[in-house]
Amino acid sequence: MKHKNIKYILTVLAILFLWSCKKELNVYPTTSEVDGNVIVDTRSAATVLNGVYYRLDDAGVDNNDVPSVLWTDPNEDIPSQLSGAANDSYGGAIFTFTFDKSSDGVDLVWKYGYNLVNAANGFLKNIAPVPNIPAATKQQMIGEAKFLRAFGNEELLLYYGQYYDPTSKFGIILRDEFVSAHNINLPRTGVAAAYTSILADVDAAIASLPAMNTQIFYANVSAAKLLKARVLINRGAANDYAQVISLMDDVIKSGPFVLEPNVMDVFLTKGFSSKEVILGIQPYPKESYKFSQNQHGTRYMVSDSLASWLTNDPRNQWYYKPINSFIPDAKEITKYFSGDPVPNNTFAAVQTPLSEYCYAFRLSEAYLMEAEAITLSNGNLSNAKTLLETVMVHAGMPITDPQYAAAYNAVANANTPAALQLLIVKEELKNFAFENGADWFALRRLPFKTLQSIQPAIKDATRLIFPIPISELNGNNVIQNPGY
Repeated sequence: MKHKNIKYILTVLAILFLWSCKKELNVYPTTSEVDGNVIVDTRSAATVLNGVYYRLDDAGVDNNDVPSVLWTDPNEDIPSQLSGAANDSYGGAIFTFTFDKSSDGVDLVWKYGYNLVNAANGFLKNIAPVPNIPAATKQQMIGEAKFLRAFGNEELLLYYGQYYDPTSKFGIILRDEFVSAHNINLPRTGVAAAYTSILADVDAAIASLPAMNTQIFYANVSAAKLLKARVLINRGAANDYAQVISLMDDVIKSGPFVLEPNVMDVFLTKGFSSKEVILGIQPYPKESYKFSQNQHGTRYMVSDSLASWLTNDPRNQWYYKPINSFIPDAKEITKYFSGDPVPNNTFAAVQTPLSEYCYAFRLSEAYLMEAEAITLSNGNLSNAKTLLETVMVHAGMPITDPQYAAAYNAVANANTPAALQLLIVKEELKNFAFENGADWFALRRLPFKTLQSIQPAIKDATRLIFPIPISELNGNNVIQNPGY
């Protein structure tokens, strides 16, 4: 029991189950006995499944022990530092690409992913033998848990595995059962095995999830198709791009979701009531974690790079606001915050209703992934341009407005797949900054020299993935990624 992670891995389900009763997440049982008959009927199954969703949200407590959703740490701040959209006002190894196995933050996605995977495994194990749950209900719940497990494994593979090489032995630790002392130390699987497992889970989810769930923060079939498309476009094997095109075309044309007339309204006025939101991350009613990070702490701020990408783009009016700070030309993130960051120059910002909301999937991603997959498969560039231009219009750039003529002319004149892919990726960098990691994943799909022209902090291709963190290596003798 020396492994540093055993305590939180063994007790994830208990923490989440107790949440429904105790309304607190700082209760940590210390034995594995909780891995037992916690599911006895539909109601208890829903309670435990809800706990798995809290792992998706990265539920925990803030610095004042207030129950909070911490999604922003692994899924907003880290990927946008990597993509070049975010500055870390504290410096830091992630922002500068000087990280190693012991660097602060390198283990955040690792812990996040395996907490989610283990919670899903515990749910799947405990629901399997329960006979008195209606078959259709049980099938959907299992589909939701498999979606959540696939999401966790996808994050782990894309951050820590050589995802770009299906023949590589440097995959992830593939866990398909609830962790206990006898199976805590497992070897890494190959990348191909990781992809096989993830795609099996997401296909099972697609087969059993509804078009719309009871709430937008519960999985639906469009979210599962988007997750599958994310996996396939990053693998890039034969026929993967064709599948991405088909999946995203189906989500766009057949799903119940539509683009917001102006994407700003998703973040500043509508939140989960927007029909563009496919899967939201539900905050606690009284939390202020992201607001405190962005408006009070201002640790992470918009970089000069993102500001330059947003030149002559209406998003530069609401993504960030210049503030007086010890950092010259500081730009506070206001993508989720409609208030005044410095009322009367006092820095006494007031929390707004949507400042804590987070978004795992939006319909804009379907348009852009389909467009990019068309370029990567040498498909019809006119179709890809139409998809890209549609997203640009809904970002607040009317195609008939002369001030945006240069942007649309650039799309019209992009007559090679490589030129058009670059424009699509640049839109992905802007659209998903500080949101869900899609900005970082998209940047890495560019040729390495092109990638470096956008994010010059990356000096070495080995830095496109994190090292296995020291917290894992201390108790599990797995092979480390090359270059670390």
